[in-house]
Amino acid sequence: MSRVPWWDGELEYRSFGTPGAPRAILVLRTGDGATIDPDVRVTSGFDVRIVTVGLDAPELEDPPAFGGQTAAGLTVDALRDLLAREAPGTSVGLVGERSAGPIAVHLAAAMGPVVDRLAIVGVLSPTDPLSRDLHTPLLDEVVADTLVVVGGDGPAGVHDAEWYERRIPSARVEVIAADDLDTINGHVTLSAVWASVLAHVAPGAERR
Repeated sequence: MSRVPWWDGELEYRSFGTPGAPRAILVLRTGDGATIDPDVRVTSGFDVRIVTVGLDAPELEDPPAFGGQTAAGLTVDALRDLLAREAPGTSVGLVGERSAGPIAVHLAAAMGPVVDRLAIVGVLSPTDPLSRDLHTPLLDEVVADTLVVVGGDGPAGVHDAEWYERRIPSARVEVIAADDLDTINGHVTLSAVWASVLAHVAPGAERR
């Protein structure tokens, strides 16, 4: 486990995979175990450098606005600096799970073509008109080929995925049936769909 300074403490992250690989994958999650490999068996089949970051409140505060000096805006700046240090000069695939998804979307918009692939998993769409109005222009700036994954009996459903699909220029939706999820509560998690997510954010990186 490594840490980098952040305005209200430190961000925790872990790096693993192939040092110096031409592609880096940044994974943003929350909760216990956020920085562990989503599925070692799947990851070992790809020639990539992976950086997993554990986010939590207050890093996720004010995610719809991303303006000025909000905690979320400062977190995006810290993540850009982290990528520059851990994976300089590489193409980047970006993954955001559940409540970390909006941060991933904003980071993809901020980094432009450097992030050429994006996947968001189990992410809710904004629930109020103001949040939607603030969020929509940001989504227009995402140039990455984007995969939106929902499924199971979790809180994020097809209507949430389609909200993002309509607003991100290059986005498609993957809906996973609850019966196909290897989870206790039926909610879609990154570990359950890591094979398809990693294939999307790391195209052509499978080991031969």
